[in-house]
Amino acid sequence: MLSAYGRLLEPPGTARLTLMMLLARIPIGIFGLAIVLLVSEHSGSFADAGVASAAWAIGAGLVAPLQGRLVDRFGQPAVLIPSTLLNAAAIVGVVVVAESEGPLWLLCALAAVGGAAMPPIGACMRSVWADVFAADAHARNTAYSFDSVVAELFFVAGPLLTYALAALGSPSLALLVGAALSLAGTLGFASGELARRWRSGHESGPRAGALSARGMRTLMLATIPTGTSFGVLEVAMPAFAIEEGEKAALAGVLLAAMAVGSIAGGLWYGARSWSSPVVSRYLWLHVAFTLLLLPLLVAGSVVQMTVAMLLGGLFLAPTAAAGYLMIDRITPPGTTTEATTWAMTSNVAGAAIGAALGGLVIQRSGVDWALALACAGPALGTLIALVRRGDFEATVPEPSSARVRASS
Repeated sequence: MLSAYGRLLEPPGTARLTLMMLLARIPIGIFGLAIVLLVSEHSGSFADAGVASAAWAIGAGLVAPLQGRLVDRFGQPAVLIPSTLLNAAAIVGVVVVAESEGPLWLLCALAAVGGAAMPPIGACMRSVWADVFAADAHARNTAYSFDSVVAELFFVAGPLLTYALAALGSPSLALLVGAALSLAGTLGFASGELARRWRSGHESGPRAGALSARGMRTLMLATIPTGTSFGVLEVAMPAFAIEEGEKAALAGVLLAAMAVGSIAGGLWYGARSWSSPVVSRYLWLHVAFTLLLLPLLVAGSVVQMTVAMLLGGLFLAPTAAAGYLMIDRITPPGTTTEATTWAMTSNVAGAAIGAALGGLVIQRSGVDWALALACAGPALGTLIALVRRGDFEATVPEPSSARVRASS
């Protein structure tokens, strides 16, 4: 297993970019929670805190595809450097406004700018991997699995680090440390030779960008309902814990169990060499992810739910990795980074829909129906992918190093 992942560091320059990428992405698990803690501490209102956190998420979700297209057009440093500087400035502004008890509208505006300016470092790293390993689908599969595992690790570690920094100092400290990590990691990434040399081949890309491909549009249609599961579970797990006579905070353990399952599944998947076509692999992984969510419906205790969440996460990272490998094959030349950000935005949109629907269902019908909704979303996503499989296969070209290349 270690040798498979060690291959990612063999090409010159990849070790540096990987390290800088890890540094820059740690704050992804910090910012949203730290904003909630900061605003609630100074305003005494969790409603205000929720609005500010939502402003951050909306900014990030709406602008990510635009940033991806700009990266494809102008290169990575031209977008990453101004983005990370604006992101850091906006975070400092959020801290200043909150500490001085300024108006909520101004704080939300700064939060939205900060979210919108989050550097698309993950998408840029995947584009570099797609370039470096253009002729080696196995290595790209391992790279994308590693990326999915990293995302889950930060999902677990980010909140822990946030609470630790808030306890040692304040939520403001957590935000500022996050901004510093993001700034240092992004600048280190953008100044790396591979990032500076990377080119998308934008001159051959269509005006409609990544969405001109039917396969990409279908991938998004399948991702949105699948993503609703995560939003539902974020709301349902606290409600389940309370229903079982525990504190709502225990939901963190339940959600972490799914992340641990995803990490284990992702490490296993990425270490293997796969001979099956990526379209078929994506579909059966999607089916497996859906089926392993079903134990959520029969879990009758916190222990049983922990096991069910662990099982539910096993095929999460592998499905995401296969989806990213699909993107390399179904999108037009010159749209790699934009396509990745569209996939991420679809997931975020699905989670937001799921959180809203999950809360409504719990309020009106109870936790059991919310868990059913959490299973129904991925089932619908799987059905869409299966019914529209032809969209993937009709637009799948042979792998070529000309798809994404670095200038010499």
